[in-house]
Amino acid sequence: MSLKIDSSKKLRKEKSKWESSGDWEEVNRKEDEYHKERLRHKSPTITGKVRVTGGIAKNIMIDIPKTTRPLTDRMKVRIFDILKEDIVNKKVLDLYAGTGSFAIEALSRGAKSAVVVDAAKQANIILQKNFLKTGFTDKVEIIRSKVDDYLIKTIKTDKKFEIIFLDPPYKLFNTKHVFKMEKTINLASQLLPLDQKFKGVIIIKHPKRYPINTLNFEKLKILETFAFGLNSVTFLIVKE
Repeated sequence: MSLKIDSSKKLRKEKSKWESSGDWEEVNRKEDEYHKERLRHKSPTITGKVRVTGGIAKNIMIDIPKTTRPLTDRMKVRIFDILKEDIVNKKVLDLYAGTGSFAIEALSRGAKSAVVVDAAKQANIILQKNFLKTGFTDKVEIIRSKVDDYLIKTIKTDKKFEIIFLDPPYKLFNTKHVFKMEKTINLASQLLPLDQKFKGVIIIKHPKRYPINTLNFEKLKILETFAFGLNSVTFLIVKE
């Protein structure tokens, strides 16, 4: 049963299946589980605009798609306070880009270039508008593609990025199938410039409850995780 849509009709349908077992304690247990799962996986729908918090594009308002959960100002300020001068002249990869908020913030603060990847048609349109509005169209490459497809294709080239940001949709943070996110992060790590002095960093936004510390990283280790309400941001760096 899909948890994407809050549907009492779907719940009634499922209950009729459960009730056929005749075990009412089991029916109640399953109904409770359903509500807990729906609340756990439901991501907020936000519409409107968010602002660039620093750099040459500071305070410019950018559009966000209906189903996007953008980085909050507090998240962006914390992330870039940590990166500081490490963002200057770096190549940035923004995966599951949505609004392009992270890439725009990075370019505003001195990044050399950015590639943004998102499979959604609506996101692709808004990405083009946001980079035009902030004046960074000459520094960005907008790619409409599934993230894993893009990573597998790009690994075969000599393209590298010093800073990689991932903000996957909630549905990908399945705690029973953590290997899926583990695979994506390990693929992304192959695009870091491991032979340079600055070997690169991967930053991932994820639900606070997601057990990211249990994932098996081939080339990375967790540097730090910062909590922001129901979400967290984790920094991953290259193992020594």
